[in-house]
Amino acid sequence: MDEEIIFRPIGYIRSPYGDVNDMPKSPRESGDVEAEMIINEEYLESMSSMQAGEEYMVLFHFHKSKGFKQKVPFRGDGPIKGLFSTHAPNRPNPIGVTTVKIVEINGNIIRFTGVDMLDGTPVLDIKDIL
Repeated sequence: MDEEIIFRPIGYIRSPYGDVNDMPKSPRESGDVEAEMIINEEYLESMSSMQAGEEYMVLFHFHKSKGFKQKVPFRGDGPIKGLFSTHAPNRPNPIGVTTVKIVEINGNIIRFTGVDMLDGTPVLDIKDIL
């Protein structure tokens, strides 16, 4: 159970948020702010059924996270909760998940709303919401 797991990003996020202090704590807080996922061109066929107007889950790497605490304030300033009951970025495995709504797809560039990721965030996977 202690084997190392290695992921390779499928792309990255181009976001208006360069600092964690300016970033929304959830996609609900980001409103109509748009960002882009730049997907590696080798995955264009994997994007073939994606459509504007649909929602998707995006799994990503919290690439700026360092260390973690087992209890953290909910949404950064709320009541103290166990880490696994939050979306805090500092985690044993810094993997994030969020829901986005596709605005437009142009080649390997996916424009979306629901951005709560920093600029340059590596994308690990995209999944349809069932």
